[in-house]
Amino acid sequence: MNRRNRLFQLLAIGTVAICLPLSCAPVDSPSPSNPSTPSASDSPVRTVSHTSVPDSGRKNLQMRIENAIDMVRNRDMLTTHAFWTVFHGLLGLGHSLELHDPETGRTVNALDYIASGGVIRGMRFLPTKDGLDVQIGPQYEGQGHQDQFIAEMIQWDIDPHRRFVVNGTNYTFMDFVNCSKMRARVTANQELSWAIIVIGDNYGLDAKWTNSAGESLTLEDCVHYEVNQAVEPAACGGTHRLFGLTWVLHRHLAQGGAKVGVWKDIAEKESQYQKLARKYQNADGSFSTNFFRGPANAPDQQAQIYSTGHTVEWLAFSLPDEELQAPWMQEAVNRLALMFMDIQDKPMEGGALYHAVHGLLIYYARVFDPKKLGPNEPYVPLANGKCLGKRR
Repeated sequence: MNRRNRLFQLLAIGTVAICLPLSCAPVDSPSPSNPSTPSASDSPVRTVSHTSVPDSGRKNLQMRIENAIDMVRNRDMLTTHAFWTVFHGLLGLGHSLELHDPETGRTVNALDYIASGGVIRGMRFLPTKDGLDVQIGPQYEGQGHQDQFIAEMIQWDIDPHRRFVVNGTNYTFMDFVNCSKMRARVTANQELSWAIIVIGDNYGLDAKWTNSAGESLTLEDCVHYEVNQAVEPAACGGTHRLFGLTWVLHRHLAQGGAKVGVWKDIAEKESQYQKLARKYQNADGSFSTNFFRGPANAPDQQAQIYSTGHTVEWLAFSLPDEELQAPWMQEAVNRLALMFMDIQDKPMEGGALYHAVHGLLIYYARVFDPKKLGPNEPYVPLANGKCLGKRR
């Protein structure tokens, strides 16, 4: 069977899915660690036809994505979950995420609860002379990376003036943002994958400042530092580093900027890793559980959703419109949606689960109808100057 016919067969599988209310919640256990299998650089690039899928196939894919999103929406996020799981839930479902108290049966809006000073295991906001910081750790309970929480809230276009109550004192979201800016350094070993989103979106791509260490910085300095860091050993196979770089590149291009200097470097890195994702794509449409290091297809469902979900999330954001509808990418999205049907109400770690659904939301918004997603329409800037979601 040729690959094009196999794609149509995949799209036909599970065309009708019944979305039952699911009470199974995500779990706090960690995502699979990044595999260390050597890169198989001699693996051939897969040859896939770029013939468009017929309207019937597109409709089936659309329905399957909708069903997968509904399955995640119907999972309970509990007040007993750790902050790690809760803020990943916010990344996946945005402002609509609710927390359920298993003892009282009460439900509260997750972001409202956090902003009003609610207590969540592993969540600690730290007042500093520069604003508010977010504690990193404990592992898989608190924030995992520098500026991770606030960058993910920016991906849902949070109001920069939104009030946050910490230890009885009123702050705003900009207090988190300013702390991020003042902490950023290019002379220390920092992860700036999230910081460049935070600073670029709130202070502009031409931002200049003196950080808390007394160093003069520009956003372009931070971007240059980040683009020169290795991708493969970075968080989640390097997809977060690529996501941050794509975010600022899209901002730059949308403002009429050219692909020169550091912006050319990002564009070339984007193209390189888009090709690697396709090169190591598995025969079932999923992406390598070894990410960009080489081909792999671990049998563990969590590992598959973790790698395919993170990779789809970045590709759905970074690829041009026409490539999103190429068969190889449709196969990947279709396989990811089928993975959600495979797990149904089984426990699934929150990081893997919600990055995957965030990827499906971005893909759906770009290829189908963003308004149909309602409050789950994601916010991402596109290189053509358009923007998914509202910008406050």
